[in-house]
Amino acid sequence: MSGKDAPQIGLCTGKDCRRADGYRTVERELRRTATVVDLPCLDVCHGAVVVVRPRSSDPVVLERVSGRGLALEVVEHVVDDVELSGRLRKRRIKGSARSKARRRIARAL
Repeated sequence: MSGKDAPQIGLCTGKDCRRADGYRTVERELRRTATVVDLPCLDVCHGAVVVVRPRSSDPVVLERVSGRGLALEVVEHVVDDVELSGRLRKRRIKGSARSKARRRIARAL
């Protein structure tokens, strides 16, 4: 479904994220249904790091997204506007790490 109308999801491509368990599975599932925006290292280093609505003024940064199940939950949230599941809400980055990641996202885009 990639294309002009496909939703965008950011994916950290830093080496720690790429080495994380399940990174390739997450990347594959996201690319099937969304336009994946490759982002440079977001300096969160709890991979794989996924950014929901990366071009918005308030992107949601999720850490430790591993495996097909979590990737599909991210896609469902973005495509069908379903509320973040409890598993994903626990993975939201908050505080200064979130601010730092948002600054890096803004510079990358």
